[in-house]
Amino acid sequence: MTKIFISYASHDAACADEYYQALIACDYDVWMDRAELKGGHEWVHVIQERIRWSDTMVVLWSASALASSWVEMEMTYAHTLRKKIIPVQIDNTSPQEHMIINARQVIDGRDVDCDTVVVQIQDSINRDHNPRPITTGVPLVSPKIEPTRPIPVTAAMAQQQTRRWPVILAAAALLVAAALLLALTQQSETPALNPTPTSAPTPVLPTLSPGLLSQPATLANINQWRASSNLPPLNQHAALQGIAEQHLSYLRSLPLSELESTNIFRNADGQDVIFMANEAGYTGDVLMVVETTDENYMLQNLLDELDDQARYVDAGWEQVRSIATNKLYYVLILGTGAG
Repeated sequence: MTKIFISYASHDAACADEYYQALIACDYDVWMDRAELKGGHEWVHVIQERIRWSDTMVVLWSASALASSWVEMEMTYAHTLRKKIIPVQIDNTSPQEHMIINARQVIDGRDVDCDTVVVQIQDSINRDHNPRPITTGVPLVSPKIEPTRPIPVTAAMAQQQTRRWPVILAAAALLVAAALLLALTQQSETPALNPTPTSAPTPVLPTLSPGLLSQPATLANINQWRASSNLPPLNQHAALQGIAEQHLSYLRSLPLSELESTNIFRNADGQDVIFMANEAGYTGDVLMVVETTDENYMLQNLLDELDDQARYVDAGWEQVRSIATNKLYYVLILGTGAG
C-alpha cells in the first residue's frame, strides 16, 4: 500500500483535511500532522520519521506554502531522500517560485473538485518515480591553446643583441649615480622636522537602523540595537542555547488546553531557569524571557521588559511558529557570564 505524507501550510488546513479524507477513501495509508500528531510528541522528530516512512509526498502548493518554513523543510527533506513529490496547485501562486515544485509535473487543483484531483494524484503515483533534476550541469570547455613555435635566431640578430648590452649597462649606471646624488643633496639641505602628533580619530557609534524596534526580537536584531547603544554583542552560549531549545520543545509539546494553565517559565519538572542553568554548568546570573503569542514578538516588546542590559554578556535564543496552532513560541535566556 502506498504511504502518503501531506505537506501543507496551516492556512490551508481545511483543504488539507479534504484531501486527507479523499485519499483515505482510496485505501491509501495517509499521514498529516493535524490528523495524527498529539501533544507530548517531539514535533520535528515525528515529522522526519513520517517522511522517511512515506513513499510519496503530496504538497498543497499556495502562497501560504511558499511562505512556510515548515513546508520548505519537509519538501527539502523528502527531496533529499528521493521521495516522490506530487505538487497540487490550490491558488494562483506560480510553481516557478520554487525549484523543487517547478522541477515536477504540477496538478492544477484550482476550481476543480477534490475527487478529480485525487484521480490525477493516483495516476502520478502509478507512474514511474523519476523526478527531473533541479539543475542541469553544463560542462565547461577549456579553450584549445595551440603550442607556440620558437622564433629562429639568426647570426645577425645575435650580433645585434650583443652590441646592445654595453649601451644598456652604461645607461643604468648613469641612472643609479643620479639617484644617489639627488638623495645626498636633499639630506644636506632639508632640516629635520619634528613630526606633529595627530589626534586619535573620534569613534563613531553605529546609528539605530530605521524601523529596527518594529522588527522581530531575534538575537541578531538585539545585538544590532546593543551596538547602537554602545553595548557589546551578546555571545551565543552553548549551555544557555541548549536550555532555550529544550524549553521551547517542552512548550510546543503542551496541548493548547494545558498551555494556558501552565507556568511557562518552568520546565516539565517544575524547575526554574536558575536551576536549569546550574544543572547545565552555567554559574552566572540568568534571566529568561518566554512568550507564546499569536502575533510576532518585536524588539520593542522585548526592550520594554528588560532593565540593566549592560550586565548581560551571554545568551541562548530560539523561536518557532507552530504550523498546528499558528502560535509563536519564543525563548530568550540572558546570562551575566561566570559568577
